This record gives sequence, structure tokens and C-alpha cells, in this order.
Amino acid sequence: MTKTAIIVVSDLHINSTVAICPPAVNLDDGGTYHQSRTQSWLWRSMLDFTRQVESDTAGMRRILVVNGDLGELDTAKRSIQLITLNKATILKMVWEVLDPLAQDVDRMLFLRGTAAHTGKSSWLEEATANDSSISIRQSDDIASQWHYRGVCEGVRLDIAHHTSAGGYPWTRGGSALRLAAKTVWQYRVARRIDPPHLVIRSHNHHYQDSGGNYETHAILTPAWTTATEYMYRVGHENELSDIGGIVVACENGQYNV
Repeated sequence: MTKTAIIVVSDLHINSTVAICPPAVNLDDGGTYHQSRTQSWLWRSMLDFTRQVESDTAGMRRILVVNGDLGELDTAKRSIQLITLNKATILKMVWEVLDPLAQDVDRMLFLRGTAAHTGKSSWLEEATANDSSISIRQSDDIASQWHYRGVCEGVRLDIAHHTSAGGYPWTRGGSALRLAAKTVWQYRVARRIDPPHLVIRSHNHHYQDSGGNYETHAILTPAWTTATEYMYRVGHENELSDIGGIVVACENGQYNV
């Protein structure tokens, strides 16, 4: 019986000066960008997460899911917190960050994120997915996806980047519950088909889990970035991102997060 581990990371925002990046980035003008103290901690956290994944999924087939906002292009020009504007350097940086996790995986799935972060039509995620020979492609011509519905070892999955989340501490925990309930309605009532066992969303940089309260289990994933200038400007100076990823082990129609 095959056992497959789905490893999900999202909201890496690579190329932001407050998000994860390699220890040193060689720029095209001959200069070098070095990690800040915060970025060094994020890098060590990613390596620690990678070691945990390797240990917890030993002997399993592995699929790495990158669930949107892989990089930071700041197309909305909200700040100057960018390492470089050179697209080639950004793509190289992306693969340096992904490489520790991607080395021993069997397949990769790239979901498209937000245009303000990864460009119109999320070209950065499409270009990165197209660079990988093990991408789960939407078609021969399209390497990344806006929305993935599929079955892994009998476990029905619904994965996409965007979802809403409560902005207050007393409402945030309900976001995963609302997503679970809404997903069940969209499948059972609107489509009249079986809903997914697990729905995964990202975008809000906070981990949430609906538990077993509904037929569908909803999870909102954490991130790999800290507060940007924009966060201070909109009054979220005391907000903390959750840092990390999730692993879902699937086997014979059952799963464990």
C-alpha cells in the first residue's frame, strides 16, 4: 500500500527584505545582499522544518505543494523592501530557498498567488513551475494552477491560495470553520457531489484548523515572512505571522495532519 506525504508551504514572499532568503544573494551589479537577523532565523527555521519533514515522512512518496505568493515583486509599489528587481536573480533566489525541501520529493505542485506579489497572472509561480521537470501541470502548456482538485491515495483534496480571514483575535479562529462549512455547501448543495476530505488555503499568514466539526476539514497555512511596511501602515503593527508549513500523510482514503 502506497503512503504519500503532501508537504505544504506558502507565502514565502522571496525577494522581500523581511521574508525568507538564502544566506547570501549575489546581485547582477557585482554586489551581495546578506541575510538580516530576521531572515537568518527564517532560514534556520526552514532547514529545521526540512529535517522534520525528512524524518516524519521517511519511506513515503512525497509531494511538495507551494501554495501561492512564492515571491515578492511588489507590483503595487507599496514599499522599497525588495532585494532586487532583476527577474533572473529572483528566480535563482526562489530555487535556492526551495532546494532543501525539493531535493527528495517525487512531485511538485505550484498554486498561483496574488498579482501584487507575484506579478500579473502570477508569472513568477508559472515560471518557477515551468522550470521543474516534476511539476504537476495543469496542461502541456500551463505549469501552475489557480485551483487544484484531486485525489491522493483516496483522499479528496481542494487546494488554492486565497481565502478570507477574520482580522480580530476573537474572529480569526472562525475562518477555518467558515471555510469548511462553505466548502461542504458548495460541493454537496451546489454541485451535488462528494466534498473534499481536506481543503487547504493560505494568504493570511496565520495557521487555522477547523478540526472535525464538518464533513470537510479546512486548514489555513502559516507563512515564511514577517511584518512589512504595509502592515505598519494599515495598523497591524502588533500582528505576528505564524511561521512554518504542514504535512499531510495520506493512505487508503485516510489522512493525518
